[in-house]
Amino acid sequence: MSERSQSPRRHLAAVLPDIPVVEMIYTRRSQAERAALREAFDTEGRQAFLRHLLTERSAELRARGFTDRNLESLRFGKVPHGYNVHHIKPLDDGGDNRFDNLVLLRAHPEHEAIHRYLDPQLKGLERGQSRTVRLPMPDAGAYRRSGPEVARDEQSQSRAPARQARWAGVEGQGR
Repeated sequence: MSERSQSPRRHLAAVLPDIPVVEMIYTRRSQAERAALREAFDTEGRQAFLRHLLTERSAELRARGFTDRNLESLRFGKVPHGYNVHHIKPLDDGGDNRFDNLVLLRAHPEHEAIHRYLDPQLKGLERGQSRTVRLPMPDAGAYRRSGPEVARDEQSQSRAPARQARWAGVEGQGR
């Protein structure tokens, strides 16, 4: 079966088997709010996040297989070739540009799989409307899965519920 012919759910499970998927209420925010956050991310948030990854988590990045060339891109605040910075909780649904809501992952297949799974759930949802969706929730920071032998660790499993509670307004804010 080709990658494209798989259902979005199967494709997500095949590409990101170690990423929890949580059910949550997705509410489309106003276009003006989303645009302001996107502008802040595009002008300074992305660069700050990438530099943060390099300075605070370079050993982890190396352990996950990021190359010297990838790390050099981060040093300049640039996204390494073939990667994207993904908002774990989308800007369109109350997400923000805090580092704990961002993850660096490969554009293909990981980032593509997340959106192939999430986007159809949002079809037809207008600004201000809400709907229950299942949201893939990778850990903040950097994600790189080297192969099927990689398994979700206990720490990763425990972060998703805490982040979901914070997004629901149960915990405090902070970068």
